[in-house]
Amino acid sequence: MGKNKDLEELTNLLSKALRHRIGSIVNENELYADKYAKDAEVLFKEAEKVILRQNWNSYDKTKIKEKLKPKLKKELEQKDFLDNKKFDIMDHEINRTLKEFNLI
Repeated sequence: MGKNKDLEELTNLLSKALRHRIGSIVNENELYADKYAKDAEVLFKEAEKVILRQNWNSYDKTKIKEKLKPKLKKELEQKDFLDNKKFDIMDHEINRTLKEFNLI
C-alpha cells in the first residue's frame, strides 16, 4: 500500500478510536462507556499496525494531524448523544494520541 493510502487509513482509524475514547470520557457514567473504551483500544491497535508499515517524516506527521482534526470533529458532530464537552477535550486527546504513537 502506498503512503497516501496508509495515511488515509490511519486518520480514519484514529478518528474512530478517538471518538470512542472521548465518548467514554465525557459520558463515563453511561452503560456503553466501558464498551466505547474497549473499542477505542482495538482501533488504536489497528492504527498502530498501519503506523508501523511506513517511515513517517515530519511532513507526514503534520499532514496526519491536519487530516485527523476535521475527521474527528465530523465524527463527534454526528454523535449528538455525547456530552458537548467532547469538543473541549478534542485537541488535547488528538495531541495525547499523536504523542503516544510518536507522531508529533
